[in-house]
Amino acid sequence: MPVREPELERHGRRLGKPGGRFVLLGLVAAIPGAALVAIDQGWTFAFGLALLVIASCPFVVGVGLLLSSAVSRWAARHRLFA
Repeated sequence: MPVREPELERHGRRLGKPGGRFVLLGLVAAIPGAALVAIDQGWTFAFGLALLVIASCPFVVGVGLLLSSAVSRWAARHRLFA
């Protein structure tokens, strides 16, 4: 379907790029945190849990930006949401 509102399409693309970077940053920080939680030897569990909590912030921001990007690009084509 053709894009009827190019400004919304551009806005969606602009939101998608940093969204992917935020998700990647969250995953890069969450992988060692999950490994430390899995090791579970004394202080490593607490440190891994703290790292997972810190990694969740950029991950949630990235997912929000990607969802906003998808909605903007969908609305640019005047498609129905429901």
